[in-house]
Amino acid sequence: MKEFIENMPKVELHMHVEGSMEAENLWKLAHKNHYEIEYNSIDELKAAYQFNNLTEFIDMYMLGTRVIKSEQDLYDVCMTYFEKCVEQNIRHTEVHCDIRTYVDYGFPADFVINALHAAFIDAEKRYGITGGFMPCFIRHLGNEIAQKDLDLLLPFKDKILAIGLSAVEVGFPPSLFKDTFKKVHDAGIKVIAHAGEEAPADYIWSAIKDINVARIDHGIRCLEDEKLVNYLVETQIPLTVCPYSNVALKIFDNMSQHVLPIMLEKGLNVSIHSDDPAHFNGYLTENMISIAENTSIDKAGIIKMAHNAINGSFASQKRKKELSKELVNYIKK
Repeated sequence: MKEFIENMPKVELHMHVEGSMEAENLWKLAHKNHYEIEYNSIDELKAAYQFNNLTEFIDMYMLGTRVIKSEQDLYDVCMTYFEKCVEQNIRHTEVHCDIRTYVDYGFPADFVINALHAAFIDAEKRYGITGGFMPCFIRHLGNEIAQKDLDLLLPFKDKILAIGLSAVEVGFPPSLFKDTFKKVHDAGIKVIAHAGEEAPADYIWSAIKDINVARIDHGIRCLEDEKLVNYLVETQIPLTVCPYSNVALKIFDNMSQHVLPIMLEKGLNVSIHSDDPAHFNGYLTENMISIAENTSIDKAGIIKMAHNAINGSFASQKRKKELSKELVNYIKK
């Protein structure tokens, strides 16, 4: 199974750009840009990547953003992730980012857009990897900031796959951003949202009813609401589940407790992704292997979720057919 998963062509739909920054890269950028960090060695920094709670994770994630001082830095971070995609046979990837962090640091609004757009163009040329990026509103900053971010993003809408909602979930349901996401829809941009990882099933309902999402990131707490499960099965709204993230952030004590087998058994449109792979000690391949080794999900389940990822992507129909054909041919071999 391990070898099967390693060599299988894959699609990733839930990965935050700075969340792919390994400790070595953070260390390198900090010293290159003369940004003082509190760690005295790479080993000390690596140790700090072992989180005890959400606050520690956010602190390290934000440190990763602070050592980035140019479009070239962010481009390089993204290209390093694409090199990992080549190793992991990831053929198509859709990544999360935000512009607010860098705008607050004093950079122009197109700082992130230019860097990631250039990286995706080069990734397709060099590696044949397709995809794009999905800016997210930082929900704990509130709707007023989200509206400002939308105004900054709209001139670049042709370069954006979707706009999402991420960061601290509890206390900030999607309903707070209803008017802003209506403008996103009016602009012809797809909507996604993190919902139902830390917060209860009501937040998933809010993502569906209040902002009309095309895809839900996480969604694992849907199982608390039978009507919601039935709705999600009927509509087949994709749920992008991130197993290592869920364990690292103490949603589950260990991988064997993960609810993915139940979700798959109920017919939910689930697929596996990495979220913040450098911080949670597992890229897409490792997440898949861990689920296969620690739960009841078998090869058929892994294949089903790989197809779900393709079909749940924002790739063109032509590209989806190409990805599906490659996966089917691999399975036949």
